[in-house]
Amino acid sequence: MNAREYEQEHVQQTSTLIQQEIAFLDNQKKETKSKFDTDMLENAGQKIQAGSFEALADTMAETRQHEQELLVRYQTFASQEKRQKVLKLMGQNPYFARIDFKEDQEAETLYLGIASLRDTKEETIVIDWRAPIANLYYEGTLGQTHYEAHDAIIPIELLLKRQFKIREGQILSMVDTSEAINDDFLLEILDEASSNHMKNIVATIQRSQNEIIRDTRSKVLVVEGIAGSGKTSALLQRVAYLLYHNRKWLDNEQVLLFSPNHIFSDYISTVLPSLGESGIPTETFKTFLAALLPTYQIHTEESHEEVFLSGQDDRVLRAKSSFAIVQSLYRYVEQISDFGPLFRDLKLKQDVLISKQQIRNWYQEANPSLPMYQRMQLLQTKLLKKLGGLEKDEMKKDWAKKAADELVDAVFVNNPDMEDSEKAERRLRRQMTQKIVRKKFRPLRRQINRFGFINYAKQYLHFLQQVPSSLLEHYQLTEENWKTMQTELLQDFKRKDISLEDGTLLFLLMKAIHPLDVRQKARFIFIDEMQDFSPAQVALLKHLYPKATYTLCGDLNQKVFGNESMVHSLAEIFPEQELTHFELTTSYRSTEEITNFANQFLTQENRVELTARVGDLPNIYYANEKRQMIDGLVQQIEETKELAKYWRTAIIAKTVEECQDLYNQLTPEQKDQVQLLTDGEDFMKKSLIIIPTYLAKGLEFDRVFAWNVSPENYHTEQDKLILYTVCTRAMHELNLLVVDQKSPLLEQIPETLYQEKAI
Repeated sequence: MNAREYEQEHVQQTSTLIQQEIAFLDNQKKETKSKFDTDMLENAGQKIQAGSFEALADTMAETRQHEQELLVRYQTFASQEKRQKVLKLMGQNPYFARIDFKEDQEAETLYLGIASLRDTKEETIVIDWRAPIANLYYEGTLGQTHYEAHDAIIPIELLLKRQFKIREGQILSMVDTSEAINDDFLLEILDEASSNHMKNIVATIQRSQNEIIRDTRSKVLVVEGIAGSGKTSALLQRVAYLLYHNRKWLDNEQVLLFSPNHIFSDYISTVLPSLGESGIPTETFKTFLAALLPTYQIHTEESHEEVFLSGQDDRVLRAKSSFAIVQSLYRYVEQISDFGPLFRDLKLKQDVLISKQQIRNWYQEANPSLPMYQRMQLLQTKLLKKLGGLEKDEMKKDWAKKAADELVDAVFVNNPDMEDSEKAERRLRRQMTQKIVRKKFRPLRRQINRFGFINYAKQYLHFLQQVPSSLLEHYQLTEENWKTMQTELLQDFKRKDISLEDGTLLFLLMKAIHPLDVRQKARFIFIDEMQDFSPAQVALLKHLYPKATYTLCGDLNQKVFGNESMVHSLAEIFPEQELTHFELTTSYRSTEEITNFANQFLTQENRVELTARVGDLPNIYYANEKRQMIDGLVQQIEETKELAKYWRTAIIAKTVEECQDLYNQLTPEQKDQVQLLTDGEDFMKKSLIIIPTYLAKGLEFDRVFAWNVSPENYHTEQDKLILYTVCTRAMHELNLLVVDQKSPLLEQIPETLYQEKAI
């Protein structure tokens, strides 16, 4: 039996073990569910014992114990479900690598997969790629080497590294290598077609990515990588690794993962489940902020796309998203601490029950050495106590007594067997009076509990009026610019609809004034496409989760929005933490020809290192007018339909408006074949899409058509970065469509890097 035959037989044996464990878990789940259902029926039939306090206490204790038992059983059921999902993923592709080594002169063989697997004798057959010893595959070299486990360094002799490509239980290729990933093996994986969801890269992790994934010491880790360098993949594998590494104490709910929009969230949504990790939602900062400010509608500025595309500098937007304005806000809070925030009258309908001046007096009576949020807690307690007194006074009023009498009469009419002694009637009357008055004062109690006696909108506008002139000068803003913004913001507040930037600062202000409980307790925070995250947003997360570990990654060459880049503010936001920087400079997405072409839009020092994967030169297609280009594009897609059967194709236009215009000019039959994607809240559903540049970031496609690369569309320095983003979305084929005359940015590209064609 040769090596290939031996390994094929081992795959089949391992797959059989996996199927046996799946069947075993099926039986366990049935037993657990049956027991669970039986207990639920028994519990439903139980009666609460009455007659004595002791009997009631016994019953409550039994109920609590039973609930705990059910909870344990449910967790077991859930863990069985999770394990089965992982096993089903492993079923047809049980592992991707093998290592042979000697430890203490004893030879061992281990296979690496997305999760561990043992045989019936409890011998390890497959180890989890995240296990300490698995690092030998990613970083070890043949011969004498070592691995770290539980802070100990264990010397071993590495004898063999073997890589597999397995599909549906069949070995398609296998190779022995001394490197982490053999180049031919890597290129074979990269040559595969893309899909609507990102694949996990656990079988092709490079040494540079492995360092990022397994770093457990850094509190703030920053990954800057060029397009296609695997930075998002490395970030997601890092999520899975840290969950595994800290599994004894870390819950999935303690992980926060941010992405730029829902299209991107959906694109990466299958990676963690494919690694056996689930229950980690990926959200945008907008949805996160909306949960913190439930009484407001959060919108993103419409100018975001325009700012990037025009290259114009929205200086107001930059100022409001900077760390400088956050620092200014903290100073403002200190300045108003003695006087107190702007209060509002506590009213019941139109009657002022507690005036804002009285509220201020009580605030200022609190210990001035305490921080504002503690003084606000004391004030809240005082107001609730005062409300209790007002309720007692209200209970004495004739209207309350009369309403209570009516309720008492109704109770006795509907319950003729009730005890009708004077004492019982007096007690009932008091209860009814209290109920009526409490109901009347309920909105006021709710307002006090929510610190609704503070006028947040007015306070925030007052803060903006106090922003130092030096900050405005730094962003080249005039007083008039700033006042115009405040006038527009006042209208936003009236509609309860504010921008992402204002919502961020408003929440920071609210949090500084009084205690705000945040439901999710995050221990690890991951931010993808960090170039679109503002310093103010990161400062908010740091304020909420000061002890969390942060991982941030992005490509500064793809900055789309006009906010401040937070990368330059990280040292100020995390002054007590040492920042760990990683750079990924090799692109694994595009062919050498596409990468060479895209590099022309970058400065020399920012250019991308090439992979060895080769393909066709990018094409520049010409047409005399737009209708001719549309017909030619449709024909080109139709003619290559069979060739690109398993490919995903993107037609990337510069603006949302252009995307819509292009889509509108298609016939109904053509529209059925294509999906128009212009909203970040949508998902990719078809293999042919029309999408604007700002939404295409982070995504990859087998084939890209860059729409209308003309002088009016692409001519500025900013446009170079847009074209770089467009070109680097393509994995295998890149086409640029030119109507009438090509962009001057294309004139600068050597003719050897592309081929020209008439469409």
